[in-house]
Amino acid sequence: MPANSALNQLPYAHLNLRHNPFGELSREELASLAEVDVESIVARLSVDRFAVQFVGEKGYGKTTHLLAIKARFAEAGYVHIPEGETAVLPGGRPTMIDEAQRLTLWQRFQLFRAAVPLVLGTHRDFSAELRRAGRTVETIEVEQRTDVHRLCRLLNARVEHVRRGAGLVPIVTMETATRLRREFGSNIRAMLHQMYVAFQELSEVRDV
Repeated sequence: MPANSALNQLPYAHLNLRHNPFGELSREELASLAEVDVESIVARLSVDRFAVQFVGEKGYGKTTHLLAIKARFAEAGYVHIPEGETAVLPGGRPTMIDEAQRLTLWQRFQLFRAAVPLVLGTHRDFSAELRRAGRTVETIEVEQRTDVHRLCRLLNARVEHVRRGAGLVPIVTMETATRLRREFGSNIRAMLHQMYVAFQELSEVRDV
């Protein structure tokens, strides 16, 4: 079988991609591909007793923000608390808790009163509790950060990440990003699922 014919038998080779761009990514990949602005937050995380909380529903980008920040701090402590479970609080500076609404009351008491900078991803607004613990707090509503231009860059970065070689790859258009934003609001996870299905069915390299 000619080399080109063999290549064309590989999944997604017809799109010049190694696999579907919108499947699951590792934490490292999520951090490297994050289209989020965390510079002002990173600058403040050298201050003791500063806390930032990224508040929003599941799939809106809280974890992406946390992982983008974590990538900037070699000594950061990070834990994701699965639903229905408890977790050991990590050490590290800053201390980062994903799904912080699942912390126990005692863990919140300990953590919120600690001196280290704190980063939370949470469904619940802890502003009042953090301030009572003596912290300076910044609250970021992640749903307000789903800008259409940023979304379009994110989707195309995912495509580029799985490029197989030189040549054309499918491009996600601004029109598609706008439609996704209109249909799914700030639910990035739902948008990625929709794009996964679209790329499963894509038969040739073209604008999507």
